[in-house]
Amino acid sequence: MVSGGMGRSAEEREEGKEAADILVVDDEPDVAKIIAMNLEFEGYRVRKAHGGRQALEEVARKKPDCVLLDIMMPEVDGWEVLRRLKEDPETAGIPVIVVTARNTDMDYLKGLGGGAVGYITKPFDTGTLKAYVARVLQERDRELVEQAREDRVRRLQLSTLRDITEKLISTPEIEDILESIAEKLLTLFGLDICALCLPDPAGRSLHLASIRSRLPLSRREEAAFDLSRDRLLELAGCDPFSRGGLYAVSPGDFMQSQVAGSLAGLRSIYLLTLKAREKPVGVIFLGHRAEVRFGEQERELLAAIGNQAAIAIENARLYDDLRYDEEVHRQLLQRVITAQEDERRRVAMELHDGVIQNLVSAAFRLQLCSARLESDPEEAHQALLEAQGVIDAGIVEMRRIISGLRPSVLDDLGLSAALQKYIMRLQEEAPFDLRIELEEREIPPLTMEAETTLFRISQEALNNVVKHSRCSRARVTIRVDDGELLLRVEDDGVGFELPGLQRRMARSYGLLGMRERAESLGGMMSVKSAPGEGTLVEVRFPLYTVTKEG
Repeated sequence: MVSGGMGRSAEEREEGKEAADILVVDDEPDVAKIIAMNLEFEGYRVRKAHGGRQALEEVARKKPDCVLLDIMMPEVDGWEVLRRLKEDPETAGIPVIVVTARNTDMDYLKGLGGGAVGYITKPFDTGTLKAYVARVLQERDRELVEQAREDRVRRLQLSTLRDITEKLISTPEIEDILESIAEKLLTLFGLDICALCLPDPAGRSLHLASIRSRLPLSRREEAAFDLSRDRLLELAGCDPFSRGGLYAVSPGDFMQSQVAGSLAGLRSIYLLTLKAREKPVGVIFLGHRAEVRFGEQERELLAAIGNQAAIAIENARLYDDLRYDEEVHRQLLQRVITAQEDERRRVAMELHDGVIQNLVSAAFRLQLCSARLESDPEEAHQALLEAQGVIDAGIVEMRRIISGLRPSVLDDLGLSAALQKYIMRLQEEAPFDLRIELEEREIPPLTMEAETTLFRISQEALNNVVKHSRCSRARVTIRVDDGELLLRVEDDGVGFELPGLQRRMARSYGLLGMRERAESLGGMMSVKSAPGEGTLVEVRFPLYTVTKEG
């Protein structure tokens, strides 16, 4: 505890026969008078101040031995008086007892965390008040009083964190979590605005995800919380995620000239960074119409709340992704089953309408040939030739059906040639000038399943290039990289803003199918893109899952 500027000790007062000097600060004269009368009856000298400004003037004129401080006062309130007393080395050691009608846990934390040695709520018992004053004036009890204050601050912090944590873990829905955090902080710290912003997947910007406000806000004002990463660095004066914690933001810098309305009335703005697993999760903006300074304990509490909020948001995202993945897998399984049934029906119809009809026709001609072989050899010979033609047609039809099940060009020419042939066809059919390059570097012999998977993934990725990219160049690369087989399909097209995993997958069953094909062989697929920067699809397979043995 700071000792500079401390009031006179009990021994000094006893030796000098001088009563302790108590300053009572309360804007209600009747309350100040009652407190003064009780203390004067105990032999103390009492001065009264009916406002924060007068209290500071009284302290400057003569340092009291103890201050009894009301909080809710006009102009300069009790919080500001407490802050100024504790920031000034000359007055930091003067014991302050808060006497107020404010009785929330956050008020207790703000008072005790701000340096007050006691906190008494109105209406109060005069006996309790006098006992508290007598205790803090005893030099030998100062250390015990300070320890009790610190213990109570810790209990309040833990109690507040427990309440918030219980609320956060009660729901896995990210929207509910964000609303709960904003509402709790708004109430807990008496804020006017609390806004939570989450980064996009690329980490280039922050977007408003949830906001609670006691002030009416227009859409334009809410849009002020959509920030680029560079803008965030500018407001904080550094990279806030590298250090974490709470940062004061200049209201003028935040608002700029184009934002007016309720936001223009804010005099205090802070941003609190949220990180989980060393990764930026978001930021919380805290705004108030009055000038607000957070004490050390309040900053510690905000940091702890921020950590809990970041973990809850990250867990909710993971839960959301897992739940969506389960739904996607269910839909994919249903699509696979449906596709299998459709394929079976298609093959059955083609066999019935094509191959079987040819075989039946050939069988009739062979029967005719057998019946006429002795009586009419020439007719038998003609029937035999017709049967041969029908069988040849049936062979062609069978090959066509088999090709639909697996690209025959893979068996005939191999993966590289099959891809080159497919690329040539795409370039001819593309509605714009397109050049696709194939780069294949000394890959080991692949299994049939691996060749089919690589061909189908490349096929789908190149189809997306033609349909969506509006690029001029694209490249397909297959090579061995650090013990893995790497497939890359990249283009220099328009690119796109990567949304969250579930939203990205929701837009494209093609992407889902590609990922499922990759994972079926133990591979992992990633997609990287940004507006104006093209798109990269990258798939990696462990070599042992795709290469032939021996």
